[in-house]
Amino acid sequence: MGINSLLKFIKPYVEPVHINKYSGKRVGIDAYSWLHKGAYSCSMELSLDLEGDKKYQFLRYFMHRINMLRHYKITPVVVFDGGNIPCKATTEDERNRHANHDMAMEKLKDGDTNAASELFQRAVSITPQMAHQLIQILRSDNIEFVVAPYEADAQLAYLSSIEAEKGGIAAVISEDSDLLAYGCPAVVFKMDRYGTGEEIVLEKIFNTVGRVPSFANFDKELFTGMCVLAGCDFLSSVPGVGIAKAYNLVAKYRNLARVRTIFDQVKAELFCDFLINLRENGNIFP
Repeated sequence: MGINSLLKFIKPYVEPVHINKYSGKRVGIDAYSWLHKGAYSCSMELSLDLEGDKKYQFLRYFMHRINMLRHYKITPVVVFDGGNIPCKATTEDERNRHANHDMAMEKLKDGDTNAASELFQRAVSITPQMAHQLIQILRSDNIEFVVAPYEADAQLAYLSSIEAEKGGIAAVISEDSDLLAYGCPAVVFKMDRYGTGEEIVLEKIFNTVGRVPSFANFDKELFTGMCVLAGCDFLSSVPGVGIAKAYNLVAKYRNLARVRTIFDQVKAELFCDFLINLRENGNIFP
């Protein structure tokens, strides 16, 4: 799901890139990101479990990109999600998928195939069976892969933190802005079938001057704190706080403990205002 509006907020730091930049290096792949994109073209077949060649289009999509990386002498390291993190609640995206599936079935019953197809694209989800089918192909082609203990994000961040000789990676290909919050040094987004995409390098965010918003006084800890304040998959944002306000608070105080104190004060003031309002309206005893 990612950090809400983060990529839009840091757009001045997004740079065009071709994946051949990483020729000779190891690059991590967020497996479910490519699986989701590949599943859009066969979403109806997958949702209805229809037999036929088109049902497996998602596998061809994935392997085309793997082979493209190998063409540029890049070693792909595919990382799959493992178990669900207990503290992670059902996301709004998951609820929307169920709703879209129900609407797609209604459109299909009405004979509106085009509308149904569009809704199935919004509803499609990646099943363990689909991941298993891909793993079998990766094994047969000797493509390195890892099944993370929980979500792929943390595993990719770990691989980004170690040396290549120990199994580390130089960059991550994903569509999830969480990778930046986890501290991955380089993330490539929106990579097309030709290897062209958009890149964000974390160190450039901290070291580039003359761009707005400025992160000159940030480090990885403050950047991650800003992302958490804005809301992530594991914790809802503080009411009334989006990415811009989270940035302003962290930029102003440059200390996450101080920012937390400010929020505690605000909550106390709101509670006092609530009690005063109740008294004035005669709803509690003085």
